[in-house]
Amino acid sequence: MRPLASLVDSACFPTGTPLAVARCTASGVIEDIVAGSWPDGRAVERSDRFYGASLAKQLTGAAAAMLVRDGRFDPDQPVRRYLGELPEWAATITARQLAHHLAGLPAAGELEAVAPGDWTDDFVLGALAALPGLSAPPGTGYAYSNIGYILLARIVERVSGQPFAAFVDSQLLAPLGVEGMGFASDIAAFPQRAVMGPRLPLTLGDGGLWSCGRSFALWLHLQNEDALGIAGIVETPGRLVDGSEVRYGWGLGLRTHRDHRLLIHGGEWTATVAKAVRCPALGIAVIAMAADCPFQTLDYLVQMALNDAA
Repeated sequence: MRPLASLVDSACFPTGTPLAVARCTASGVIEDIVAGSWPDGRAVERSDRFYGASLAKQLTGAAAAMLVRDGRFDPDQPVRRYLGELPEWAATITARQLAHHLAGLPAAGELEAVAPGDWTDDFVLGALAALPGLSAPPGTGYAYSNIGYILLARIVERVSGQPFAAFVDSQLLAPLGVEGMGFASDIAAFPQRAVMGPRLPLTLGDGGLWSCGRSFALWLHLQNEDALGIAGIVETPGRLVDGSEVRYGWGLGLRTHRDHRLLIHGGEWTATVAKAVRCPALGIAVIAMAADCPFQTLDYLVQMALNDAA
């Protein structure tokens, strides 16, 4: 395999771009590099955490799947059974539909456009309390919505009796030995915060995840090995009411790579881009996160790293 540094050079990132890239092989060997510098002039370090944006959804899906695995949570019950404060429309959708983006919820952008400040759980839940109805009948179409994963994280809290971030730390990451990664709403200490603009992403579930590259690569590798015993849940495609398959699992886009299943996701926010891919059959995992660069550049790097390893 070509060294990651060579692949980064080929991707032609803008000079000084803060970047973390990591790749893990089937044997569990992780290669990780960082590049660039933060606005204060400090060089990016391997221990620096980047914002994962929508890569958070795979951990949210995993947290919910663990509760399903343990018989503590029925994803086919109405969402209102777990979140009784929501309006009547929540009695017509299920958590499984939330996970697959089939619940008919509005796109997050519709609410983000009217948010007076930061993107927060309190704002989203307040907006949902006033929502008169769904954008479409549940199960009739795929419509990607961050809102569903904010609700899914709240359901994890209600069922587990723990704050969502604490549940992820204690039940997912700590047992797997994954450090340098987790959900956070207080982001002042992260150097990337300085370039993320005046409106911040502070919700948990759809986003809220911060990680260094090596930690995320280890997470991906352990999911390739099904270390949590949830692959049968999170890697299963969604189904519309007419039986049509939807190529999205629980926080994971479902694709193929050289005739093998490929689990993918990307994420973006102001000055934030992230992309993760993993192939269980080949044992390959790649993660890249950057600040203030085009998503296409990062995506090109991830595809190079994947093809080079396969």
